[in-house]
Amino acid sequence: MKTYHKTFLTILLLIGVTSAALAYMEINDPATRKEPPHPGSAPTAILSIDATLAQRKVLQGGDGNISVALTLTGADILQQENKAIQPVDLVVVLDRSGSMGGQKIDYARKAIIQLIKRMGSRDRIAIITYSNHVEMLSPLVKLDRAQRERVIALVRRIVAGGGTNLGGGLQRGINTLMHTGPSTRQRKVILISDGLANQGITSPQALGSMAANATERNLGVSTVGVGYDFNEVLMTTIADHGSGNYYFLDNPRSFAEVFKKEVETTRNVIAGSVELRIPLEDGVQLLDAGGYPIQMAGNVAIIRPGDLLAGQQRKIFLSYRIPTEHLQSYSLGDMQVRYQHNGTLHQVSNAEHLKVACVLDKNAVIASIDKDTWSEQVVKEDYSKLKDTVAKAIRTGKKTEALSAIEEYKARTNEMNSSVDSPTVTRNLEEEVVNLQQSVQDTFAGAPAAVAAKRKQQAKELQFESYRIRRDKQ
Repeated sequence: MKTYHKTFLTILLLIGVTSAALAYMEINDPATRKEPPHPGSAPTAILSIDATLAQRKVLQGGDGNISVALTLTGADILQQENKAIQPVDLVVVLDRSGSMGGQKIDYARKAIIQLIKRMGSRDRIAIITYSNHVEMLSPLVKLDRAQRERVIALVRRIVAGGGTNLGGGLQRGINTLMHTGPSTRQRKVILISDGLANQGITSPQALGSMAANATERNLGVSTVGVGYDFNEVLMTTIADHGSGNYYFLDNPRSFAEVFKKEVETTRNVIAGSVELRIPLEDGVQLLDAGGYPIQMAGNVAIIRPGDLLAGQQRKIFLSYRIPTEHLQSYSLGDMQVRYQHNGTLHQVSNAEHLKVACVLDKNAVIASIDKDTWSEQVVKEDYSKLKDTVAKAIRTGKKTEALSAIEEYKARTNEMNSSVDSPTVTRNLEEEVVNLQQSVQDTFAGAPAAVAAKRKQQAKELQFESYRIRRDKQ
C-alpha cells in the first residue's frame, strides 16, 4: 500500500515539474511571447511623426537659430479598410457685396450648384450669404432629391449688392455647425470674399480668434480670396487659426475646382484636429512653425496645422532659438501630436529626443549640419519667408525695402553655403533669387496706375506661394 502511494506521488510530481518547465519555455520563447499592449495606443499606426535637426550645434555668442524638419505621415487605411465614403457637413459662406457683381457672382453660383449636384445623399450643406447683412439662404440639410432641387433654386437667385460684413457671415457659418452638436462627420466652413471687410468685425486678430474657437469643436474653416482687392493677410489668418486652407483665385472660373478639392480632401481625413505640443526647456524659444500661429500654455508651445489626409505626408519647419551664453546642451523636448480618428482622441510622440549643443568651435558647427535637411530648409522655409517679406513690401509700395530684404537673404545664405556647398541652394541663389529681384523691378516699372495694379497682383501671388510651400499645402 505504501509502495502504491509513493509511486502515485512520484508521478504527480513529475507531471507538475514537466508542466512548469513547458510553461517557462513558452513564456520565454521569443516566437510565442506576447507583449502587453501599450496603454492608450491605437491598434493601427494612424499617424507617425519624424523630426530631423538641420544642425546639431550652435556657436557660442551666435544667434542660436536652428531648424527642425517635422514630418507628419497619415496611414492610407481608409482604402485598406474599404470604408464607405465619409459624409460631409459643408457650410458655404458667400460674399454677395457689390464688388462681386458680374462674372464673380455668376461663376460662384454655377460652382455652388455643381458642388450640390456632386455631393452625396448622406452629405449635408448650408448656404449663407453676406453683404451689409447676413442671410441664411438655406439651413444645414441632407441632400435628398427634394432638398437638392430646393437649394439649387435658392442659389440661382443670389444677386450682388451692398457692403462686406465678412465677420458676421463667418460667425453665422461657424454657429451653424457648432449647434449641430458633437459629430463624427467631417465638418467644414468655406468663406469666400473678393473685397475688404468694412462692416462688423474687421480685425484679422479677432476674426482669427473666431475661427480658432471653431477648431475646438472639431470643425475647420477654409477661405477663398477672389481677384486683387481682398485682404490676403486677413484670409490667411482665418484659415490658419481655423485649421483650414487658403486659396487665391485670380480668375473666378476656378471656383468649381476649389469646391471639388475641399470636399474630396475633407472626405479623406484620417487624423482630424491635429495638435502639435512642444515643451520648451528654459531659455529655448520656438520662433516660428511654418507660418502657423503658436499658442503658449505655460512652457508648452501648441501648433494646429490642420487635418491630415489618408496617405498624406506633410513637412513643416520649426524655427528655434537656443541660448548661446554657456557651453552646454539643450533638449528640444518630447514632441507630441494629438489628433481625432473616428471620434476618438489619440496621441503619438517622436521617437528621438533632439538635443542641440552650444560649442566654441565654428568648424564643429559646420560639421554638424545635415546637408539635405539644411538645403530643404533654405529653399522651402527661408526662401518662402523671403517671398512673404517681399510681398508685404510690394503691397505697401516699398521697393527699396523689398530689394534690401533680397540682398540680405543672398548674403546670409551665400556665407553659409560657402561651407556647406549645396547644389540645391546654389541653384536657388543663381536662378530663383535673381528672378525674384527682376520681378520686383518689373512691378515698379511704368505709369502709376499700371504699377498700382501690378503691386496688387504680385503681392498676392508671392504671399500665396509662400503660404502653400511653408505650410506644405502645394
